[in-house]
Amino acid sequence: MLIKERPAFGQFRLKIIPIAYDSTVTDSSIINCIDTLPSYLFGARTYHLMFKDDTNKLAVSANEHGMFRKKFYITEYWKNGNIKRLALYKRHSKHYTCYNYYLNDILASRGKYKNNKKIGKWIYINTGGKKVKVEHYASDGTLKKTKTFKPPHSTFATMFNAAHPEGKPYSVR
Repeated sequence: MLIKERPAFGQFRLKIIPIAYDSTVTDSSIINCIDTLPSYLFGARTYHLMFKDDTNKLAVSANEHGMFRKKFYITEYWKNGNIKRLALYKRHSKHYTCYNYYLNDILASRGKYKNNKKIGKWIYINTGGKKVKVEHYASDGTLKKTKTFKPPHSTFATMFNAAHPEGKPYSVR
C-alpha cells in the first residue's frame, strides 16, 4: 500500500489500497478492505484503486463519511476519467442507491438495489438526456411494471434545433 502524507497536520493524503481493479472487484471487497485499515473515530477516509493494466489512471474512489463512518460513496471511473458509476451505501448494508453514467458523463440510469436485486423505481435515460424507460420493481426484485417513452418525431423544436448525432451543433454556412 502506498501512502503519501504531507508533513503538516490536517492536510490531504493520497491512499491507494492494494487491490488492482478489474471487472472481478466488487464493492463489498473494497469496503471489507477499507474496514481492515486503521482510522480515526470521526475522520472521513478516501481511498483509491488503480486499473490493473494502467496504474496511472484512477479506477475507483471509495469515500467513507459521516459520524462513526456510516456512509460509503464508491465512484467508479471510465478510462478517460469520467464517472462510470456512483454507489451510495449505508454502513455494511446491501441496500444502496446506484447512478450509472455513459462514457461522455451523462446519466444513463438511476435506482436502488437490495441484496443485489433492483428494487423500486429505475429510470433509464438516453445520451441526449431524455427519459426513455421507467421500470418498477417489487421488494423481492421482480419486475412489476415498465413504461417506455418514444423520442419525439418531427416537431418544431426538433426541426429548427436539431442535434448532431455526435453531440455537436449544426453550423449554417
